[in-house]
Amino acid sequence: MARTRTRAARKSVARGAKILSGLIDNPRFFRAGKGGSVKPKVVTIRFDSKMSRKDFRTKADSLRRLSREGRLRKTPVKRDPQITRNYRGETIRKLTGRHRGNRAEQRRIAQKFSGRTSANRAGDGLDPDHIHELQLGGRDHADNLRWMDAYTNRTIGSQIASQLRGVPDGTPVIIRVLGY
Repeated sequence: MARTRTRAARKSVARGAKILSGLIDNPRFFRAGKGGSVKPKVVTIRFDSKMSRKDFRTKADSLRRLSREGRLRKTPVKRDPQITRNYRGETIRKLTGRHRGNRAEQRRIAQKFSGRTSANRAGDGLDPDHIHELQLGGRDHADNLRWMDAYTNRTIGSQIASQLRGVPDGTPVIIRVLGY
């Protein structure tokens, strides 16, 4: 005998999303400490047409992997700007050392990696990106940095920060990705 449906079918949602949705709704799935349960915060990052598709996909895949591993938690940001300055300077030194005779090429490389260019359009400049976001429990260390399009990096960071505003520290975070 066929079972009667108790909820309307969600045809537009992928099978994996249905499974994840079921787990999120189950309060026994996430535990924090002895006996207490904490419902995770689902953070959605959206692709924007101005973003670099390659950089967005790389960042989204990294965040989803960390989310599946249960390594994302809302954390207060403790950032040392000197770490990213050193990373930027080291990259510029490496790249301009290869083009000793060509001053125009040196200036172009230094400008692209300087972080002083406008981030209003994709490709204007590159930012050091924390692979495991600081606001999600990542370390502020050179091993946790890679280069990413400035607009993409800043937009994803602000999307995450705005959704975590008011969420208690230590809350588990699940990343959901839309639009790419």
